[in-house]
Amino acid sequence: MLRSLDRERQIIHCDRAIEVRPLGLREAPALYDAVHQSRAAISQWEAWCTPEYGLLDAKLFLQRSIEQWHVHAAYDFNIIDRSNGLVIGSVAINQVSQLNQMANLGYWVREGYTGRGIAALAARAAAAFAFSRAGLTRLEIVAQAGNLRSQRVAEKAGATLECLARNRLVFHGEPRDAKVFSLVPADLGLLVPVHP
Repeated sequence: MLRSLDRERQIIHCDRAIEVRPLGLREAPALYDAVHQSRAAISQWEAWCTPEYGLLDAKLFLQRSIEQWHVHAAYDFNIIDRSNGLVIGSVAINQVSQLNQMANLGYWVREGYTGRGIAALAARAAAAFAFSRAGLTRLEIVAQAGNLRSQRVAEKAGATLECLARNRLVFHGEPRDAKVFSLVPADLGLLVPVHP
């Protein structure tokens, strides 16, 4: 059984430039702004990011995020620029299978902040959280075959490319091939947790 993880106290990375932590409900406008500013890039690969995405969607996402955290179904974190307080991205552990001690790892970074290693740093921080705090032993990064940026992030985060999986994702109702990468505790120099 997983121990309770206090969501409000989970700063999983902090340096001079960025902080990676869960957002509170009051920060929905900041999340909406980040998605809105990056809509063109995100919507190429993520079906949830539509032209209709609005502040209410950000609020609902954060509410679901809090609920899923408490039942150990997902752990969502946002990346904050410490110099100005902007939300500059997100990293999430979702589709958690407690039975198989695995989950999906996803990320995006706000336009203007890409290409700086931020996503890879946040992905590694989220993976360390998943392995050391959430009791997981495997994370999968599943990127559409054409999403080269996401694939580069996976590689920079230390993930291993396992395969090109046919029809692995459905994007706007259409099956898409995707590259499947994995991260395990050893990739981060961590020991595999032992569960009774």
